[in-house]
Amino acid sequence: MTKFIQKKNPNDDPNDNGRVIFFSKIPSQNSETTDEIEKMESGRKSEFEKITSGDNTFNVKSQIDDRYFMMTSIIEEEKKELNNIQNLIRKRSKALDTAKKTLREKQNLLQLHLDRKTNKMTVVGEMSSKMVHDIKNPLTVIKAQVDLLKIRYSKEEDLTLLNSLERMDRAVNKITNQIGDILNFIRDTPTTFEENSIIKILNDSICSINKPDNIIIDLPTNDLIIKCDATKLQRAFINIIVNSIQVLENGGTITIQILEQDNDAIIQISDSGHGIPPEVLPKIFDLLFTTKKDGTGLGLPICKRIIEEEHNGTIQVENNPTRFIIKIPKTQQ
Repeated sequence: MTKFIQKKNPNDDPNDNGRVIFFSKIPSQNSETTDEIEKMESGRKSEFEKITSGDNTFNVKSQIDDRYFMMTSIIEEEKKELNNIQNLIRKRSKALDTAKKTLREKQNLLQLHLDRKTNKMTVVGEMSSKMVHDIKNPLTVIKAQVDLLKIRYSKEEDLTLLNSLERMDRAVNKITNQIGDILNFIRDTPTTFEENSIIKILNDSICSINKPDNIIIDLPTNDLIIKCDATKLQRAFINIIVNSIQVLENGGTITIQILEQDNDAIIQISDSGHGIPPEVLPKIFDLLFTTKKDGTGLGLPICKRIIEEEHNGTIQVENNPTRFIIKIPKTQQ
């Protein structure tokens, strides 16, 4: 800050009216502010001197070295941890490779064992089919001769002979049915879909069964036309009806109903027997499961295959009374 001062020189002539101007620097009006500024500048200077001096507390290089050492230590620890993880992965990979190798060996052994079993089953199947055909032909001859003898001696009063012929007839029918079950299970014939009457298939099925006189089969009065393989469906109906006849040892009634639901035909076959034991009910469709002394355990599994696999339907059984519920699409894709 500057200030103009007007002053006369004592050596000047007193009569001289000229002026002389002096420039002088005067103190600031606020001396405290000036002191503070000087202190701040002095402090900054001292901080700079400290930083640039050799004092370890404020040595920038020392601080950088400390941080570098700390980061290096962290990186080294991370590397160690990463190496541990990699080692663990390698060990697990080796263990997994060993397990895969063992599994492949087991699979190869199992496949070899399965191939041997399959070959044996194929041979057994072919032999069984041939034996069944060889047995069936003589049985047909025996059946025909028994029928002729029954006709010839039907008017005779020799009850012993007639009873013997009747027992022979039942025995031949039993063996024939068992052979039929085996053949139907072994043979894999194509399914031919044609439009057929359910009533006609049921009537043909009943005509193929040796029905005792003390059993009544109540057929439905309505009918439905469905697309199916009549021969295979007849086989399924025969197995179910024969199963009901065997249960009704003292006679009874077999009731058959035909229902319609949307695009499905529903055939219900029930009997007036004592029902299926609860512990047996879940097993009746299992292969080779039977509760009969002369049963093959193939009848109901064949029914299940014909209905579900070959006709895209369903078959279920209810108890008290025993009722087989067959559902088949009226049309096939």
